[in-house]
Amino acid sequence: MMLPLAKLWTFVGQSFVPFAAAWIYFVRNGSNEGVLISKAYFGVLITLCVGAVLVWTLALYVRAAKLQHSSVIIPPNTTFEELGSRNLVVSWGTLIVFGLAVIVSLAAFGLRYGESRIHYWDDNKPLAGSFFESRKAAHRIGCARQPCFAVSSRSGTSEGVAEYIPYVTDGFVAFLIALCCGGNGVIVSFRH
Repeated sequence: MMLPLAKLWTFVGQSFVPFAAAWIYFVRNGSNEGVLISKAYFGVLITLCVGAVLVWTLALYVRAAKLQHSSVIIPPNTTFEELGSRNLVVSWGTLIVFGLAVIVSLAAFGLRYGESRIHYWDDNKPLAGSFFESRKAAHRIGCARQPCFAVSSRSGTSEGVAEYIPYVTDGFVAFLIALCCGGNGVIVSFRH
């Protein structure tokens, strides 16, 4: 049980680090604000998915290590380590790098997505002047037939600007945050 978890841990983490670096570069550099905000939204979703996989893999590994009374309770980086011969510097370094990659990505994508103001699908003026107020306005107005709203202005090149669906668009983010927090809670509960 521990080796498949360690391999999943390594694969997901090592795949995410270069992906996140490239995606952050593209989200911070570009000309169409609406497209960049949309890419940031998808960056937040992907980062939270990766964070959930990593935290739950870590939780299951910690549980398995505790049950086997292992002295090392964090997964090895299977690229450089084996279960029988561990290097704690590599294991802890991997944990720190993966954790920092998720935190930095969430910060970079979250800051850009935080610039989002909900617009009517083909309107250049936001529903309200702030992130939360524009979402409250979209929820209040409702939508009978998609697409009604966009996460930003679709002026200029409207290709690539994500649709805003009340309760769904930010609902995915809230669900994934809860999933990550739940995994962290499980890890903390294993410490006792």
